[in-house]
Amino acid sequence: MKIYLTRDKSQENSRYIVYSETGQVLYKIVGKRKSSVERTYIMKDDACVAKIRDAHLGPIRTCYVTEADLSFHLVFTTVNNKTSITFHGLSFHLRGDLLFKSYDLLNIDNSVVACVCRRFNSSADALEININDKNFELACISTAVCLDSVCTMDSMALQAT
Repeated sequence: MKIYLTRDKSQENSRYIVYSETGQVLYKIVGKRKSSVERTYIMKDDACVAKIRDAHLGPIRTCYVTEADLSFHLVFTTVNNKTSITFHGLSFHLRGDLLFKSYDLLNIDNSVVACVCRRFNSSADALEININDKNFELACISTAVCLDSVCTMDSMALQAT
């Protein structure tokens, strides 16, 4: 299943829009910032289907993701200009280049759950997410949102191997 994630700056609280290959809007992602915490909500129609709480504490940044059947968090730790990213509560790991937005989400057995890459077209810059397991659709979208926010806000190169 192929979906696209694009930035949405149409309103103050808008963050992203997720749409299908045919251009149908699947999800809208909105958020609110309070001090060092960003709260993001993945909306399907008018219902919240997942929540992301992005918290910063010095060299550690954590994205807590909660959806109906799953909760997990990504922890970004920066030491000596190197960043490590670990999943807790979900047996995923990353392979690829996060700075250039070309990476794979892998399960514990190294099977590819999703491939994420940057796509350009005349109207917008988008992330293309090829999801191999529909059960992890929201987890893949949430992860892409968390990683995209880190890559656009931080200047260091993030390499996941």
